[in-house]
Formats: sequence, structure tokens, C-alpha cells
Amino acid sequence: MSALVAGQLGVDRTRSGNNSGAEPNLGVHKGPLALSNGTLTLDVFVDRSMVEAYANNHKCLTTRAYPFRQDSLGRRLFGDGSVVKSMTVWKMGNMTD
Repeated sequence: MSALVAGQLGVDRTRSGNNSGAEPNLGVHKGPLALSNGTLTLDVFVDRSMVEAYANNHKCLTTRAYPFRQDSLGRRLFGDGSVVKSMTVWKMGNMTD
């Protein structure tokens, strides 16, 4: 997830790969996001290829990222001049458990 430029939230999928010839470069999926008092709270869910991000309980961004490339090894949160104050990660369970 990334605050790509001021006023935007996005998912950079350029290194995620794709096994489809229809869209070989997934690029960056982004949209507008206005912040009140400069604070951003993100709830991000990754379930296989599905990425869902909920920003400040107001905006939602949903996209797909396919980990087919050899260097598709993780996730990264970044933003210019941003400071992460806290982060909690949970492992999602199986729907049938």
C-alpha cells in the first residue's frame, strides 16, 4: 500500500507479475484520498491474490496482485515522509475451519 502522491492511496502491482497475456503489466491501482489532520488508518486484507484496503473507515480500494514472479516475495507499506506508529498483523484462517 502506498500514499503515492499527496491525496492518493494505491497498490503498486508492478512487481506482482501476471500469468495472463491479456494484461501483462498490472501497474499501479490508485485513487483519491483526502486526509483530515494528516492521519491515515489502514485496514488491509490480503487473501491469495485479492488485496483490500480500507482507509480511515471511509475509502476502499480493492485490487488483485498475482505472485507469479520470482521476486514477488512479500508486502511493503511505504509513503514519502510517512511514519508508521503501530501495525498489527493477523494470519487469516481457512474459511472452512
